[in-house]
Amino acid sequence: MDRIRSGLFSAITNVPFRAGKLAIERVNSQTMDSNPALCLVFFSERYADPELVHGIIQKINPDVVAGCSTNGEIAAGYWRESVIAISLSTDFMRFGIAVEANEKLANANDGIVYEDFYKRALTDLRNKLLFQENKMVLPVNPKHMNPDFGLLFLPGTDPDSEPKANTVIQGLRKYLGEIPLIGGSIGDDYNYENGYVIFKDEFLENHTLLILGRSDLEFSMAQVHGYHIKKEFTVTKAINNRIVSLNNEPASLVYFRELNLPVVEISDLRDEICALNPFGIKDQSTGELQILFPMSRGKEAKELTVSQVIPEGATIYFTEAELDAAKKASLDAIKKAYVDGAIKDPRLGILFSCGGRSTFYFDRALAEIEEIKKRFKYTNIGGAYLYGTLCGKNNWVSEGSSSVLLIGNELRKRPEMK
Repeated sequence: MDRIRSGLFSAITNVPFRAGKLAIERVNSQTMDSNPALCLVFFSERYADPELVHGIIQKINPDVVAGCSTNGEIAAGYWRESVIAISLSTDFMRFGIAVEANEKLANANDGIVYEDFYKRALTDLRNKLLFQENKMVLPVNPKHMNPDFGLLFLPGTDPDSEPKANTVIQGLRKYLGEIPLIGGSIGDDYNYENGYVIFKDEFLENHTLLILGRSDLEFSMAQVHGYHIKKEFTVTKAINNRIVSLNNEPASLVYFRELNLPVVEISDLRDEICALNPFGIKDQSTGELQILFPMSRGKEAKELTVSQVIPEGATIYFTEAELDAAKKASLDAIKKAYVDGAIKDPRLGILFSCGGRSTFYFDRALAEIEEIKKRFKYTNIGGAYLYGTLCGKNNWVSEGSSSVLLIGNELRKRPEMK
């Protein structure tokens, strides 16, 4: 019995309207459903135009559409400058969607903004559970209709812009609790400037997108990066996302000394130096190692900049890529989600991979996706290259990593509904 059907298509045209319309037409033809539970759309900045959304909503119920701009698209292969659509058609899952302006999140002095953001997504989810036709097991009291997982698309890695991804995650965690999340920092074709989101029938710039899902189907998620720790340091001075000193020495001096190199410039987070020897920091909630690419500005720079807020007194690690492990991180993430989860019949893998993986690891992006498809022949694999990925109960976006949400065809065993 098929409890879930997925459609996946990548469109490349000269016109955003046509690209959006074509992508949706093709996934609708695969699922035979113009009102799926969710339709994710990921797109190159080349198509960053409201006309993209106008094309999309010609062929689908806008209430289920959400997505963001990328650094590359995944649709059973590796794409650039395309629009991809992933349609998830099932009576056993529902999703609630909300957005919030990054400026509003950055200036939130209390939890009210974050609470409202979460509640809007939750209300949208509960309305779809109550008023859309489905075969899901629902509690008698609608207040108990809580999400099982979420997708979160966060501000990018521009070192001068606010808010930082980890502060947004931590702000939402007070209301999400331990709900596992997957997603990452929104891309913009490596311009490190603006990110764009699609929210139902709106096209928005510089917003954060939250999707809450409730599933009666088995799902699991995993993240793999392929780095190991070589040495640890204490952050003795930090200003927001600028690391000023490590072990009471200038941070840049310490970092390049470990590399046996003179202090040089690492620009725009794109240098091989930071991809092969990034910093690591352990998430206090999970103990898992999260990766941060450092950046210095100019040969005389004494500080190092990272994409997220670093607390003073934190332990930070000098790490090194294990190239064989790093090359296989996307495949290993899917294998880990499959082995560790209860899924026996996987139908869809939603994959998010750090843009650095397609840039630095010998441009293996296409080969990586082809290898995944070879191993998971009957599972659709779609997603996006972002600036870093989020997975599980972690409160950090980890760069150089791959994260996957794997969805199966089997029903979950839920606790008895109240």
